[in-house]
Amino acid sequence: LSGFRQSDAWAVDQRVYFYAVFSEEFKSADLFIDDMYAQNEIYAEGKNIKAIIEFDDPQKPVYVKVGISAVSEDNAKMNLESEIGSKDFDEVRKEANELWNNYLNKIQVKSNDITKLRIFYTALYHTAIAPNTFTDVDGSYLGRDLKVHKASHDYYTVFSLWDTYRALHPLLNIIERKRSLDFVKTFLLQYEQGGRLPVWELWANETDCMIGYHSIPVIVDAYN
Repeated sequence: LSGFRQSDAWAVDQRVYFYAVFSEEFKSADLFIDDMYAQNEIYAEGKNIKAIIEFDDPQKPVYVKVGISAVSEDNAKMNLESEIGSKDFDEVRKEANELWNNYLNKIQVKSNDITKLRIFYTALYHTAIAPNTFTDVDGSYLGRDLKVHKASHDYYTVFSLWDTYRALHPLLNIIERKRSLDFVKTFLLQYEQGGRLPVWELWANETDCMIGYHSIPVIVDAYN
């Protein structure tokens, strides 16, 4: 099951392509466009689309693997096949668990107060939620000019810089230097393709939320 959604909200032109693979065969798959049944259709286009999928055994678990991309459905499929491939749910969960443990072990805190430990490591977990990788596995990404480009490094999105320049980015300059360098490289590409360093960039769109131009202190701190 694959598709594309283009929305106009906080990011005024947000493009999401997806490609989903199911562990079980469909008994039936029906499409609805604006709540009207699209009989015998396998493709739909419109503002309000639903897909209703039925399986033979309602008691049997169904696993869904989903790849996404801002570039194309083909790239969403490529990301899925490259990043998940034949892995099952438990393998993906184990891999994710290892990745998070490696990140959370960057700073080791000892205390007999379990509440303080939970607060600290929850906060450290939050430091890795955003910015998000925006490059597909082949380096493709949607630029600030809304054209497809390729980067030789990880390109990122979701720069909530008014919120993050004071503490998050200085921390990442210490514990995540490779990622911090790629943030700055991303800033420069956004400047080239959009005419300005990011203010509050979201999914290839400049939202212009908040005040200031906080890419600059992030770049200067990384440089220092």
